[in-house]
Amino acid sequence: MSTSEETPKPTFVQPKPYKVDLEAGKTQPFCDGSHKGTGIKPKKIVVEESKTYFLCGCKYTHNELGFCDGVHRKEEGIRKYNEFLLKANSSLKQENEAALNEQSELKNKLKAAERKQKIANIVAVLSTALIAVGIAAKFAHTYSKH
Repeated sequence: MSTSEETPKPTFVQPKPYKVDLEAGKTQPFCDGSHKGTGIKPKKIVVEESKTYFLCGCKYTHNELGFCDGVHRKEEGIRKYNEFLLKANSSLKQENEAALNEQSELKNKLKAAERKQKIANIVAVLSTALIAVGIAAKFAHTYSKH
């Protein structure tokens, strides 16, 4: 079987089962559609007895109906959980790095804006001073003629 034809691998969700109350004779649909485009098909569960059941949370059960078989506590499940955590950690590191880069860019933009504001303030003060000097010179010239 080639790689492109292999059965798709589920994504590890949690290292414990889901505790659910199922009703006898009813189809139990839990599908949220997140599997679309992955090649993974949802399973319909019909139980003979109404009671609390434990559905697989790690998604690596060997039970055909999807009930928890404890694989999450065995080497296979622990290995998948570790892979899941490493991926999640890597993703968080990338998000953190991107956030730090964005924060650095924003700090640089803020510093540039603060420099521009200081220059604008200096220009405003100098403009005001020049206007005052111009008015003073005009009055001085006007009164020096009298």
